[in-house]
Amino acid sequence: MPILGSRGGGSARGFGRFGGAAKLTVDYLVIAGGGGGGSGAAVSGNRAGGGGGAGGYRTSAGTSGGNSAAESAIEVFVNTNYTVTIGAGGATNTNGGNSSISGVGITTITSTGGGKGGAASADGATGGSGGGGGVGNSAGNGTSNQGFAGGAGGSAGSNGAGGGGGAGQQGVADSSINSGNGGNGISSSITGSSVTRGGGGGAGRSANTSSGGSGGGGNGGSNAVSTHATAGTANLGGGGGGGIADSFTANPAAGGSGVVITRYLGSQQATGGIVTSSGGYTIHTFNSSGTFTPTIVPPTKATGGTAVYDGTYWIHTFTSSGTFTPTANITTADYLVVAGGGGGGGDQGTPGGGGGGAGGLRCTVGATGGGGSLESTKSLVSGVGYTVTVGAGGAGGTGSGSRGTNGNASSFSGGVISTVSTTGGGGGGSYNGAQTGNSGGSGGGGALAQAGGAGTANEGYAGATPIFDQGGGGGGGAGAVGGSDAAGRGGNGGNGVSTSISGTSTTYAGGGGGGGGYYQLYNGGSGGTGGGGAGGFAQGYGDQTGTSGTANTGGGGGGSGGHPTGGGVGYESSTGGSGGSGIIIIRYAA
Repeated sequence: MPILGSRGGGSARGFGRFGGAAKLTVDYLVIAGGGGGGSGAAVSGNRAGGGGGAGGYRTSAGTSGGNSAAESAIEVFVNTNYTVTIGAGGATNTNGGNSSISGVGITTITSTGGGKGGAASADGATGGSGGGGGVGNSAGNGTSNQGFAGGAGGSAGSNGAGGGGGAGQQGVADSSINSGNGGNGISSSITGSSVTRGGGGGAGRSANTSSGGSGGGGNGGSNAVSTHATAGTANLGGGGGGGIADSFTANPAAGGSGVVITRYLGSQQATGGIVTSSGGYTIHTFNSSGTFTPTIVPPTKATGGTAVYDGTYWIHTFTSSGTFTPTANITTADYLVVAGGGGGGGDQGTPGGGGGGAGGLRCTVGATGGGGSLESTKSLVSGVGYTVTVGAGGAGGTGSGSRGTNGNASSFSGGVISTVSTTGGGGGGSYNGAQTGNSGGSGGGGALAQAGGAGTANEGYAGATPIFDQGGGGGGGAGAVGGSDAAGRGGNGGNGVSTSISGTSTTYAGGGGGGGGYYQLYNGGSGGTGGGGAGGFAQGYGDQTGTSGTANTGGGGGGSGGHPTGGGVGYESSTGGSGGSGIIIIRYAA
């Protein structure tokens, strides 16, 4: 528990007393949503839209937007709720939304949404950072101490527009050769790692392409390479790329959402957001709107993993194996145990490989795997070291056409409790190797119309058996069976299961998507919700490797996409995606 000091003798970052009320000194980074890119227009000489401006950028921990000095930290009251609002990225031709922190005793900190990029014959909008101007039009201005102006559009006939302004640099104006790139963002280490945020969006251009600024700015659309603009990156506040209307009409793109991050020295002394620690600081990251509440945090009752207090429970998260040791008796311990996902099937032929099955899932909160009843809680004894084993994901099948490898089991054991163990996900089948999917926590998808593997009762569902002989079957998920192929398209992975045991509703253990068949160049199936990897796209020659499952979700790996046959140069083979590693979470009332 933190010590409450006086103003004269208290820590500069921690609890202190001011007028008899305890306060916490907090650094912040507040970034608004980026502006959307501007549309092009199919009118000679007025074709390109400007890039969206980055969301306004304000911080007390480093350089603020517009390359201005750091702002002052805030002092917030203990046991008081502070409202955190995250601005949405602007839709195309729309400004981004504002982000803010507000509450008792502080002046509201608001960052202004990024300005929209100017449409083909319009000015860019003013915002946190300004939007780039359309052809022959002016850029929008940035907001003082938040960001820079956008770049001006080119003259009528140039067909080029200006890039959106960034937090750290003005957007680039169009020239007779190149369209305007987005302005760069600013790097901050408030989370303990250096991350650049607040990049402006690139402008549309007929003759070439433009890049978004560093820090999540989206690229501009281009007629030259027939590409649409890309969106600003979520939770970086990047501006969206501008569009172009020509023989190929490239659509503009939306801005990225904002983010609010707070930090203070010492152990956890508040709730809200995603809580991490680094360099002696506790950090709260808000990727969506919520409440930041300084509080007197009760002591933990155990060691092991990453421990976070959510206002009611202590939550210990293990992303790798370790030991959980209570320092007091815990009569009711909830848990989530997820095994490693299975690898997707490899390929050396026209049919796609099967998706890997998700790792088995057992849980006491919300839902458990395979449609079973919730697990029973455990009673844990002070001083006993309980072994936590987090299973690794299985390797994807190799390019020689082998089946994916099963994931590894996860478990929680020790003392007199009965071991809680989950089964690794089944590997996906392969055309050249074993074509059936392996059984596992959730079963792997089959290949070449062969059977998917079975799931384990109360842990997960079966993988799919392809109906046709080209697309691979989707791997099973903890919440649903894998999907069958559709006339050559890979089957989707089965969805996972959602639980709020971590304090936030999160989905785990999605199955991997089946790989697409080569004939007709079919798409791979999508991964199931909860970290399942997508199946490889059968696009002809080259590498059609499946996407790996997401680490610490137990998601299955995607199956490899199909290839032409015949041997020789150009007749390549591909591997399936690896399964995602598992996770174990233990929580108890504070």
